[in-house]
Amino acid sequence: MRIDSGMIPIVMQPPTTAAVEPTGVGTSPAFGGAEGHEVSFGTLLREALQRVNETQREADVSVRQVATGEADDLHDAIIALEKADLTLRLTAQVTQRAVSAYQEIARMQL
Repeated sequence: MRIDSGMIPIVMQPPTTAAVEPTGVGTSPAFGGAEGHEVSFGTLLREALQRVNETQREADVSVRQVATGEADDLHDAIIALEKADLTLRLTAQVTQRAVSAYQEIARMQL
């Protein structure tokens, strides 16, 4: 196997209803990079965590509005809460897998 760029190819699709063609690591404007410019893995990770945090905040605001009577739509609050729960679970799973991969690499003998 040959690696040309030395970067790990990560292809992520932004949450959208429109079809998006996969691009290289961090080159999509949806991930903070201008077309044709590479973005570091750290920047990509930071932006993903910021999106998770924003989802958690939106759910918190929705639940607070329903609890105080400012919003009557319980359905939207439950959807926001479930969306936040799923994004947090996904983040935890990715973190566990990354730590596990790091530990396995660390155990390798050179």
